[in-house]
Amino acid sequence: RENPMNKKTVFSLALLSFLALGVCPAATAEESASAQGGKIGVVSVDRVFKEYKATQAKEAELQKLTESKQAEREKKVTEIRSLGDELALLNDEYREKQKATIEQKLQALVAFDQQAKAAIGDQRDDAVSGLLKEIEEVVNSMAKEKGIDLILSDRAVLYRTDTYDLTQEVITVLN
Repeated sequence: RENPMNKKTVFSLALLSFLALGVCPAATAEESASAQGGKIGVVSVDRVFKEYKATQAKEAELQKLTESKQAEREKKVTEIRSLGDELALLNDEYREKQKATIEQKLQALVAFDQQAKAAIGDQRDDAVSGLLKEIEEVVNSMAKEKGIDLILSDRAVLYRTDTYDLTQEVITVLN
């Protein structure tokens, strides 16, 4: 029969040797960076993006484009409805021509919707990409200027003190 005390002793010694060898890292990223003399910062990219004035300007541009496309679409829909309302008043020969015209306009409307959606999506993607690039440039510049070795997104950090938060500084520089 084995002695339970021996198992505890062996386990404790194994755990201590793992810790001593660094197999089970006990230090957080901040402690590790601090121990090496590094500086860390955290930025809320979502907040920067929302409070960046250029973001608001791009959103306004996209809203205007969306409204313009919507108005253009409404004109097309109104025209198709008007043609449909006239069907009952036409004789058979003109009714068939009108149905063909309505079908063509419906197909054109579907194509317009797809094109408009793609154009707005592409413009939004380009705007977001450009804005994120500007934000990244400011963050990189700030890191170099302040001697910061590592800047993380707040989404990747479970806990931090406000000491590491650079969000407001980034917003101030951008605006």
